[in-house]
Amino acid sequence: MVVQIAVIGSEKMVHEVIRLNQNKRIYIKPFIYEKPEEGLQLVEEAKDYTVLFFTGPIPYYMAKGKIQEYNLPAVYIPFDELAFSLSLYHIQHAFNINPLKLSIDIPKKEVVYNILHELRLDIQSIFIKEFEDEINQHRYTDEIVQFHYDLWKKGETSFVLTSVQSVYNELQKLNIPSFRMMIPRKNMIATLEQAVTIGELLLSKSSQIAVGIVQIAEQHAQKHYDVKELKVTIYGFLTEFARKMNASVKTVDEHTFMIYGTRGGVEQLTDQYRVFPLLNHLKEINDVNINFGFGFGITVTEAEEHAQIGLYHAKKLDEHSVFIVTEEKKVIGPLNKKITKTFELQSQDERILAMAKKTGISVSSISKIVNFTNLRHNHSFSASDLADYLQLSRRSAERMLKTLVEKNYAEISGEEQPYQKGRPRSIYKINL
Repeated sequence: MVVQIAVIGSEKMVHEVIRLNQNKRIYIKPFIYEKPEEGLQLVEEAKDYTVLFFTGPIPYYMAKGKIQEYNLPAVYIPFDELAFSLSLYHIQHAFNINPLKLSIDIPKKEVVYNILHELRLDIQSIFIKEFEDEINQHRYTDEIVQFHYDLWKKGETSFVLTSVQSVYNELQKLNIPSFRMMIPRKNMIATLEQAVTIGELLLSKSSQIAVGIVQIAEQHAQKHYDVKELKVTIYGFLTEFARKMNASVKTVDEHTFMIYGTRGGVEQLTDQYRVFPLLNHLKEINDVNINFGFGFGITVTEAEEHAQIGLYHAKKLDEHSVFIVTEEKKVIGPLNKKITKTFELQSQDERILAMAKKTGISVSSISKIVNFTNLRHNHSFSASDLADYLQLSRRSAERMLKTLVEKNYAEISGEEQPYQKGRPRSIYKINL
C-alpha cells in the first residue's frame, strides 16, 4: 500500500519535505504556491490524494472550510515553542539582534509568551500579530507585511520574525531586516509520520467490506408499476453502479437487491458521502420509493447489520433516499442533500452520555442535536429549525427543548415573530 501525500506549501518548504522522505511507502506530489492565499485552489487540485500535508498552519487554516466541506484528511507542520526558540536563538547569535525590539507574526501568541516568560524577558516592546480565524483569505500576505512595515517605519521595531515565507519575501524587497522562522527537522519528520499513519489507516479502511441493501417500497409497487418491469429497470441501474465501484449485485427477491463491494468504492462514488449520482437516474420513477442502506464492517455479517440500520433510516423518508452506517455505528445521510447529517447510534463521549442520562433523550438524538449546533456554530435557533433538521414534528422538538432547558443544557435566548399574526416563537441556545 502506497500512501499518496499532497504537500502544499512554498517551493523551499515543499522540497525540504520531499528531501526528508526516506519512506518507500510514500508517494509525494508537490503543490507549490507563491503566497498561502493560493492554497485554497491547490486543495481543489489535490483533493483526490490520500492525505493533504501543509507546510505551515496559515495555508491550512485558509483552506480549512474547503477541507471540512470535502471531509479531507489533512495535517500541517506546527509553529511551536521549539520552532520559536530555535529562531530566537539564531537571530540573536547569527545576526546579533536584540530580542526586545521585534515584531512577530505567528498563529498563537502564547507560544511567544511561554518562551519569553521562561527566559524572563520583558515583552513590552515586542509586537505580535496572532493568526485570526477571520483571516482575509485574499490579502493575508499584504496585511501582515503592512503590520510589520508600519512598526518598522515608526522605529518601534528593528527586526521582523515571520512565520510566512511570502511575507519574508516581501519584507526583503522593502529592505526590512527580517528572518523566516526556522522549522525544526523534528517537526517536519513528526508531521510526515503523522500523515503516513493517517494515510495507512484510511487505506486499510478503504478495503473494508461494504454491503448495500436496495429495496423497492412494497406498499407502492403494486399500485403504479409492473413489478417485474421495475425490477429489471432497477437491476440495470444497480449493475452499472456496481461496475463503477468494482462490486457485485445479487437479487434477493422481487423488491430487494444486495450490493457487495468495498468502503473505498462507496467513498469514491459518493465523493466522500456527499452525493449519490444514481438517485438522478431514479427521478423518472416518482410513484415508488427506492431506499438504499449501505454498511461497512470488518466482516460481511457486520457490514450487513449496518446496512440494515441504514435501510431502516432510509425507509423513514417518503422519497428515494440513501443512508450509510460505518463500522463505528456512525449514521451518515441522507445523501444528495444540501447538508448531509451525521450522528452516532452509540457514543463514548461522556458529555453526550451524561446529557442522555439526565434528560431521558436517546443518545442518537442528543448526538444529532450536538451535530446540529456544531453545523450552526452554536448560533441561536427556533424549535422549527431543530424540527426540520431532526425530521420531527415541531411539537416533538419543543418537548425536547423544554427538557433540555429544564436540565440546564439549553436556554431561551430571545423571541422572534416572523409573521404579524400569532404568538412569538422562543429562540434557543444550547449550553454544552
